[in-house]
Amino acid sequence: MKLTLIKIMEMILPPFINSLIKLVKKSKPKRKISELHNHDIFSTMNRVRNEVGNLKFFTHGEYDKVKTRMCYDFAKHKTLKCSARMMDLLSVRDIDTMDRDELKKLILEEQGNMHREYIKAIKIEWDLKGVEPKDVEYVIHLFESFRYDVVVSFEHRINSIFGSTYNENNFELMLAVLEMWAMGIDLLPRDMQTTFESLNGKFKDIKYLS
Repeated sequence: MKLTLIKIMEMILPPFINSLIKLVKKSKPKRKISELHNHDIFSTMNRVRNEVGNLKFFTHGEYDKVKTRMCYDFAKHKTLKCSARMMDLLSVRDIDTMDRDELKKLILEEQGNMHREYIKAIKIEWDLKGVEPKDVEYVIHLFESFRYDVVVSFEHRINSIFGSTYNENNFELMLAVLEMWAMGIDLLPRDMQTTFESLNGKFKDIKYLS
């Protein structure tokens, strides 16, 4: 029985198309994590810092300049320190080729380092500006209690990102992590406002040095 042209094409085309798809995938250049230095998380940091800078707090109906300034200084250190460490993270040597588990470990460690660094900077500034150490610890604890659900969500999402087969390479993994962090940064003005509004008039009369 003679094969028709259509049947011959049906036999030849599928393997040919599959081979072509594989060839395209192989020839497609892999994107470098260093390209993510232009990710909008960094402009988000700047925008959010400005948003917090526009917040105003009142105590018993009167403008509370100390609470307003403390809130901005907190957000300033958080955004600047996190932004700097994220930039450094994207430049880590061999980050594009490191093992998936190694990359996950690095990201989780760096997330902890960001937190410790901005908290340290806040403590130093507030101490220099005359805030009592016990009061510094109180505000930080208050903020962290309001921020707890976001931090826990970060860890859950990182586990999900690295457990997903949709993210095939380190670039895609890092991109997903940055998108997640950006979401958390967008929530910062809400958490800052909640934290400092709950302070009432605790710091209204202290001499907060500018």
